[in-house]
Amino acid sequence: MSETIEEEDMLSSLPDAILIEILSLLPINSAAVTSVLSHRWRYLWTGVNRLQFEAEASHFTDIADHILGQLTSHKLRDFELFLSSPSELPEDDALESSFRNVCRRNVEKIFIHVQCSFYEEFFFVPACLFTSQSLVILELVGKLKFDLLADDEIGTIQIPNLKKLSLDYLLDVPLWLGNLVRSCPLLENLNLVFKLDWAESEIADSVDICALNLRLLKIDLEFVGRTQRINISIDAPKLEHLNLRDCTSYYDFVRNPTALVRACIDLIKEERYLEDEDDMDWFPSNHYLHHMSKFVGGMSSISSLDLKLERDSNIFTYLSSVDDGFLPVFRNLSNFEMTLDGIGLNGWKDLILSLRCFPYLKHLEVNMEGDPPMELNHWCEPGSVPECLVSKMKTLQIRGLIGIDDDLKLLAYILSNGVVLDELCVDVCIRNDCKEALHWKERKFCMSLFKLPRSSSTCEVVFSDNFRAHGWQVLTTQFLFVFNV
Repeated sequence: MSETIEEEDMLSSLPDAILIEILSLLPINSAAVTSVLSHRWRYLWTGVNRLQFEAEASHFTDIADHILGQLTSHKLRDFELFLSSPSELPEDDALESSFRNVCRRNVEKIFIHVQCSFYEEFFFVPACLFTSQSLVILELVGKLKFDLLADDEIGTIQIPNLKKLSLDYLLDVPLWLGNLVRSCPLLENLNLVFKLDWAESEIADSVDICALNLRLLKIDLEFVGRTQRINISIDAPKLEHLNLRDCTSYYDFVRNPTALVRACIDLIKEERYLEDEDDMDWFPSNHYLHHMSKFVGGMSSISSLDLKLERDSNIFTYLSSVDDGFLPVFRNLSNFEMTLDGIGLNGWKDLILSLRCFPYLKHLEVNMEGDPPMELNHWCEPGSVPECLVSKMKTLQIRGLIGIDDDLKLLAYILSNGVVLDELCVDVCIRNDCKEALHWKERKFCMSLFKLPRSSSTCEVVFSDNFRAHGWQVLTTQFLFVFNV
């Protein structure tokens, strides 16, 4: 009992300012409960500068207005709201009024997460969120609609101090999106997630992302069925990190981002696609491949690249081709990770030819996914050897080989030309229902790999498979083969 009293005394000995900071870290309900501790604590919670609470939509405005009416701080640093069942929200005017009360507190960060319960339930974002002069961070998560932000209101967007904007789950590509980005001159972090499954309104056919201070850009675009192609233009000269997951849109750099360090580009389409012949003209074409290869070629300053491709988006076909006398050269790229989905060994020739664009590449990881037909699994040796394979590459990891003879031809090409290669990691997934036959095929493939000549006397080869019933390993001074157990 005495220890409890002593702990309470220690806490009460702190200045009010520190206690208020502590209370600001709690959900508002927990902070308000402390008012019963003593006379001193009765009104301390009203000085919090961070407001976090969960609410049913039907009670949100009443609760928010009641709490805001009791707060004494003129500065609200953070406002975090977790809201369920947005269809039960009150009329637009009442909702707008509640959020205006939040913005009047000179709020710096607004985070709203909306949980929608059924198909046609949305959260209509109040327009006042885009007129806050003090706002630095705005993050919205949920099925978002912006009917309150009509075309004639575009000129009213005023968020001059915003540095981070995240709109996660846009149901369309708003016509005003480019204007919104341009209205944020200090914007450094932009995250846009589109899910166009229910796109009913007019979709912009082009988006200009002009943000001169942008450091990080993430775009995730999903859809189901037929949709129009979107042209997305990026003018962000200070861009350092780029993350795209979008297999349909055309991308361009207004000026190549010379500060770009890392990029992750995912051009693999979703499985939920229409297969009618009328829709086939929508799928990636040679023009699309050529266009996107130029876009990736504009990232030549990066030091790390993660590229995810499939047959319809295999830009390696065009990346190494000289366009207007210009061949992109990635002089800073030392780490390259890629996924080849359904491309098979046929795509390796284009990949190896493209390696001449990466003369200083040291670490390469290739993940072969999907189940391509056998006619796409034939190794065709290129007529030349990329310089990076001969003089720079230290580690090479290949996942998803299926243990056929053409796989060995590919590995023989790598080992015979990798003069400075230190480690080759090979992961094989042989398909066979019989465990005994599977083990025999894996062992046979492993020993064939072991016998391949190599040009690097220090190369270590790590072999792994999907067999779990047995395990063994072979060690030499040059090679290490491991069967996973």
